[in-house]
Amino acid sequence: MRPVRGFTLVEVLIALALMAVMGALSWQGIDSMLRGRSAVQAEHARSTVLGTALAQWRADLDAATLLPGMDGQSGIDWDGRVLRITRRSTEVQADGTDAGVWVVAWRWQAQGNGQHGWWRRWQSAALRDSMGLQLAWAQAAAWGQDGSPEANARQTDVLPLQGWQLYFYRDNAWSNPLSSAGGKTSAPALPDAVRSVIELAPDSGRGRISVDWLRPNWSVGRS
Repeated sequence: MRPVRGFTLVEVLIALALMAVMGALSWQGIDSMLRGRSAVQAEHARSTVLGTALAQWRADLDAATLLPGMDGQSGIDWDGRVLRITRRSTEVQADGTDAGVWVVAWRWQAQGNGQHGWWRRWQSAALRDSMGLQLAWAQAAAWGQDGSPEANARQTDVLPLQGWQLYFYRDNAWSNPLSSAGGKTSAPALPDAVRSVIELAPDSGRGRISVDWLRPNWSVGRS
């Protein structure tokens, strides 16, 4: 009978080396796939946050309303630091009564130590009388000046930004919101359009985005 010949030590070592190389290559492929998946998920999360922020911005402007007899304390107002808007409330009342209005405000607040700032939104409770509206209008302005902790409690961190610029469109031209109102901080009517230029922070994707809002009842005859 002929003896059964097995593998030599060299052959076993070569096989182990080949298996190790194949295992390393397979792990690199799996690691690359996992990294790619994580990057896609992170980008999707950033896009979702950005889309939600811009949707809220447009919703506030779409619902903006100019209340008669409020002497510049309604509509859309920019004082150089905060944009205040009176808008229709979307709260649902059990008895079917009018839900009133909200005063909402937007501002960009820079952070120290070279860090990015935050685009922040403030919202009042639902308002149904002129006294409450005047108080909320003043509170929104105070919040824009780094107001009280009570006012800050009603703010929401919307999006990390490196910067924010705002323009109003009136008389067929884009201009600074203060100058477009003839030097007044409160304009007698809603602007025809509002342009918001936001500079994204690294956490939200980097880059500059320009978002234009058009007043729904803007006359078609204007260019």
